[in-house]
Amino acid sequence: MDALTLVRQDHRKVGNLLERVERLEGDDEEERAVLLGQLQTALQHHVGSEEAILYPVFRERARRAEVDLDLLDQAIEQHRLITRLAGELAATDPGDESLKAKLTVLTEQVRTHLDTEDSVLLTAVEDLIDDDSLVELGRRMEQRDQVIEARRELAAVIPGGPRGRRLAAALGGLVALGTALLAVLSRRRRPPEPTGRHRRRRR
Repeated sequence: MDALTLVRQDHRKVGNLLERVERLEGDDEEERAVLLGQLQTALQHHVGSEEAILYPVFRERARRAEVDLDLLDQAIEQHRLITRLAGELAATDPGDESLKAKLTVLTEQVRTHLDTEDSVLLTAVEDLIDDDSLVELGRRMEQRDQVIEARRELAAVIPGGPRGRRLAAALGGLVALGTALLAVLSRRRRPPEPTGRHRRRRR
């Protein structure tokens, strides 16, 4: 899928998680803790994917076209604020009285950010980045996700500590590299042209 489709999928996932957290009753502390963890992971994915892959290309194209970058810079600052608020929320005890207020603030900031991206920033991205480049960026985003997932799975089975984390990161990178090479090879493969007696005769 192209990069914009993936980003919009992220937006829907984050929005659904926010709604699920808000609908929980006060005594569902365990389920709320699980959902808040999922929300923090989804926000980290959203921020990381955009800032590592999509935003740098958009910034470069915008500079070439002499397009104002204020909106992009504001989006990055919103990322910083959202990341900090999500971290504070995740560190708050589920029974803490301040949890609801913190969730309200985070929800407002996230929804404002997503609305601005959907209505303005992604439209600007679409105007400046051609379809082929968006598909390539989407491929890179998917590969990045594969690396992160591979590292997460390896970290679950490899002993902890700095050495274990480095090993998990290295093996996760190798898994992603193998996946990328297979994707390149599959695109290069072409069915052989029929020759000689195997060539289909025209009627």
